[in-house]
Amino acid sequence: MQHYVQGMASIFIPVYEGSDLLAELLETLTNDTYEKKEITVIIDNPNMKSVEVVEKYRDKVIFILNNCRIGKVNALNNAVKTSKGEILVFLDSDVKIGNSSFLDDITREMDGFDILDVKKGIVRDSFIARMVNYEYLSFNFANYLHSKIVKRCFGINGAAFAIKRETFEEVEGFSKEVSEDLDIAVKTLLKNKKFKYTEKVEVYTRAPSSWRRWLSQRKRWGIGAGLWLKHRWRKLLKYAKKYPHVIVPSILILFPTLIPMLLNLVLSNFLGYKILDLALMLLATKFNFLIPLLFSISMVMVLITSILNFFVSFLIFSLLFYAASKKLKLHFNILEFLIYYFFYQPLAFFMLIVGLITPFLYSNYNLDWKI
Repeated sequence: MQHYVQGMASIFIPVYEGSDLLAELLETLTNDTYEKKEITVIIDNPNMKSVEVVEKYRDKVIFILNNCRIGKVNALNNAVKTSKGEILVFLDSDVKIGNSSFLDDITREMDGFDILDVKKGIVRDSFIARMVNYEYLSFNFANYLHSKIVKRCFGINGAAFAIKRETFEEVEGFSKEVSEDLDIAVKTLLKNKKFKYTEKVEVYTRAPSSWRRWLSQRKRWGIGAGLWLKHRWRKLLKYAKKYPHVIVPSILILFPTLIPMLLNLVLSNFLGYKILDLALMLLATKFNFLIPLLFSISMVMVLITSILNFFVSFLIFSLLFYAASKKLKLHFNILEFLIYYFFYQPLAFFMLIVGLITPFLYSNYNLDWKI
């Protein structure tokens, strides 16, 4: 077990090749007034821009350069072993810090807790980013609910979070999973560690710059989550049964289009609906010339029911997301949310489902991601 310095924060930033925001991130961290800190940057296959950053900050930052891609999990686990901090802070290389007293706020918020998730926003510089903003709003609010109600963690966004060294060592660090952030959260859950989400500490990250990169990211997220579920589903089911009052609202917040889909399924099996449909069929067999008309009526009823379901659900979730945005001080725009709800979210949900089932159906799939 590595000896640590009490009160010290160790910050870890993994980089593959390079990051346009790395220099800005290091400038913020090195200027942070919290004194007991050490910053470690691990770079696989460093490019020329990364080398320039190394030259600029080598006196203030610990750099670990790997000539090959050893992977995020290996890089972080190895770096932690050589660090001295009591509090471990993990940051992606493409985040912007929103606090002037970032490390002081993190250490204060971690008092009495084992793992800490922080508020995450999106740099809203494109259409994709404006859509992803509402995904992040739902992620933030789901973890806010977990923090307030059960003080346990079912999942975190690994772009920025902190964990006590003792807890990290007790759960044996990051597992070799594509979704290593989800997995370490579940391991802390299984160890009954105390979780906190804080909106007092915030970072901002960039969304994919193109739809091609978005698809690649969603493929990785989906398959990663599928592998995670494949390995953990029994234990997750146990805790879902224990905390349904948190799990169910969280799932609905994360995937709001589930509501109209489920309503359509329920109503299509509703007895009154079936009786009406049967009556139309009997009339059609009795009066052949009415078949086109009755068929049209039946189709119109299905269409109207679906539209009403989506419209009512949209109103409900608009109010919910608006309230969450006000509570967490994140951006909300009703027109953007309309596009998100009716177009973007169903597409993202479909991509996730495809990714989730892939590891259960196939063992041979292409995933360009080294852990």
